[in-house]
Amino acid sequence: MMQKVLPVYFIMLLIFVTSARFFPPPQIQSSFSLVTTNPTNMIDVLKLNQVDYQYISRGEYNTVFLANNQGKKQVYYNDRPLKSLALSPSETQVAFLYPPASQSLDELALVLLEGKNGTTRQIYHTKFASWDVTSDLHWLGENYLFFLRHCGTSCQGITLLDVGTGETRNATLSYSSFTDQPAFTHFKDWLGQEYRMDGFLREVTSQTINSDPHLVFVLEDVAGKYLGSKSIPFISLVPQQKFN
Repeated sequence: MMQKVLPVYFIMLLIFVTSARFFPPPQIQSSFSLVTTNPTNMIDVLKLNQVDYQYISRGEYNTVFLANNQGKKQVYYNDRPLKSLALSPSETQVAFLYPPASQSLDELALVLLEGKNGTTRQIYHTKFASWDVTSDLHWLGENYLFFLRHCGTSCQGITLLDVGTGETRNATLSYSSFTDQPAFTHFKDWLGQEYRMDGFLREVTSQTINSDPHLVFVLEDVAGKYLGSKSIPFISLVPQQKFN
């Protein structure tokens, strides 16, 4: 019996090896997609509800997550991961950054989502994101956004973006650069007005004070110790909140 089985086994083995050599299995081409890779861990920004924005957090590598009692999901748009997201003070508008093309690692688009009707429109685009956008998005009132950018040695730029027109204007932050100088931050605003603040900038953000938007500078000493903050009313930075 064993002698009859062995020839059959070798014939089957020969057929398998021959077919594998001359008829190899088709190659599966990689087509990375955030949605198809693991859709249960993703959520489209257009599907976020009003409550979800309370649970938005920033992850590593400039990623945006929704973390609530249902788990943690990365937020995306057009099958691409968001890099920053900001809800307007009235909670009726959402601004977010995302890379529109997989071929370029240095391209970003800024999109405005109208919460009332769910429409979106692109209001800013750059192919040099590593230079043009170096911070999260921040709202200044309902009509303007700002974000940091590079400008050179010992300085930073602050881009102010009109969400209605897409127009931009740049302000400048510069710092004392010599060890024998006291730590200070110099701010030249979008109208050319100048301010000097003691300490180095830790963070620049925004805050609504008495219903008015303010630009807020959080300051620290050379050792990184918190020194306090300075707030400037936005109306004094851009009179009548319009570009000249």
